[in-house]
Amino acid sequence: MIEVYCWGEPLAGFYSKNPNALGKPGEFRMTWGGDTSNVALAVKKLGHNSGYITKIGDDFLGQGLFKLWRQEDVDTTNVFIDKEHATGMYFVDFNEKGEHFFYYRRKGSAASTMNKDFCNSVRVDDGKIFHLSGISQAISFDCLECSFDLVEKFKSRGFKISYDLNYREKLWSRKIAKNVYKTTIEFADIVSFNEEEARILGLSQNPLEAVKEALYMGPETVAYKLGSKGAVLGTKEKVVAYSAPQIQVKDTVGAGDAFMGAVIVGIIEKMDEEEILKFAISTAALTCRKTGSVEGQPRRFEVDNFISSTDFHNLIRGGVSE
Repeated sequence: MIEVYCWGEPLAGFYSKNPNALGKPGEFRMTWGGDTSNVALAVKKLGHNSGYITKIGDDFLGQGLFKLWRQEDVDTTNVFIDKEHATGMYFVDFNEKGEHFFYYRRKGSAASTMNKDFCNSVRVDDGKIFHLSGISQAISFDCLECSFDLVEKFKSRGFKISYDLNYREKLWSRKIAKNVYKTTIEFADIVSFNEEEARILGLSQNPLEAVKEALYMGPETVAYKLGSKGAVLGTKEKVVAYSAPQIQVKDTVGAGDAFMGAVIVGIIEKMDEEEILKFAISTAALTCRKTGSVEGQPRRFEVDNFISSTDFHNLIRGGVSE
């Protein structure tokens, strides 16, 4: 059984090997990305069956992504090949301080053409969780419509809906994002957001209160990602917060997606709130060991070993609630 279905846009990524390299001759290394694809891969590496739903171009980038999913045993039944549109790309540059800058080439991509007809062609078997993101919705109006069709389709089959806001200013305005986010959260059972997205939703500046306010909107589980500071996770029964484990960071891209994948796995395994959050922040931390959004994703045994050897600092006692 495919326990987790993920839907969205996969991308090929190109990292510059030297700072401020874009626009200059130089070397780039290729990697794979796309937030919901990253989640599908993370779920599988953490020991649960996942499937991906998307369209890719009939090109070498699409072929590479397809090969990646097959190598990791992510189900590709709902991956469709588009012979008229290309697979999307992104480029990553950085400055002397190590800050990343992203440049996307995704307009008119194969994934952006997913529409109502595409949704009708998606085959769904029994499962547990359907995951999507704000990026999935923002790449085109067709995809925005498709997102709600898919949510309805999966909900009718008894799936829980997982939603990561993943705001991108280049894709849509804060006003549009706010309306779409609030509408989607009404249907979502699991929701994840960061500090900027909390502000867009008009939530409290206190992370603990923000999680409680988001829970009041309807979800069963809410995760608030605080980056290098840690994270907060809440249910109707309990809210917990832990600082991020210390690890040598090489690249933070994809850490939030790995975090989301781990939250989903924790819910499937019926972990309690503390266990889910420790599991998720550990998975995210380990992902930062390598450059690229999927290269550093840990296997389950790595996460379990890391947790058993790590002391976690409780942020509720450490000042987040103040």
